[in-house]
Amino acid sequence: MNNIKDSIRRLFNLSEEEVNIFLSEFTKKEIKKNEIFIAEGEICNKVGLIENGLMMCVYNKNGTEIIEEFAFENSFITNYYSYLTCKPSEKEIRCIEDTIVHVITRQALDKLGNEYQFIRDMARQMNEKLFLRNHDRVKSLLLDSPPERYLQLVSQRKDLAQRIPQYLIASYLGVTPETISRIRNKISTGQY
Repeated sequence: MNNIKDSIRRLFNLSEEEVNIFLSEFTKKEIKKNEIFIAEGEICNKVGLIENGLMMCVYNKNGTEIIEEFAFENSFITNYYSYLTCKPSEKEIRCIEDTIVHVITRQALDKLGNEYQFIRDMARQMNEKLFLRNHDRVKSLLLDSPPERYLQLVSQRKDLAQRIPQYLIASYLGVTPETISRIRNKISTGQY
């Protein structure tokens, strides 16, 4: 939990007291590998903060899984579209590893936001960060080559290439697993 506190403090420039107020309504939950945090068809009314582990957001298209996003330690995770619109989730959020996540409900988060200005400021900052991250992802899918997208992914977190199966990385990058193998081979021989 200390890593989460430090991460929140740095990310939002909060005091120790503010971090404790924010985290006071979270509940610790342990989720096993392959278990679902938010199911497709469920209306999302919670936000998770990952202490340890790895999750992914997955769309299902005619039996094929398409990975939208990965979330790892000290990351927030939710289906933000479903959370905002109160519409059923079109994707599921599932654990890739055994995961410890701290969860807050919409009701508890709204209550904190009504009581504390700094919580409302955090929400605005999160919205801005989500917008910028999604903008960068779309731009990368449109403009960058598969090797460039792969190198960006592993530069964000060096351990992801070892923690995430190759076929999931391929889905996330919009390429085949064979393309990932070729990229990795070229990286290992110094061609990239």
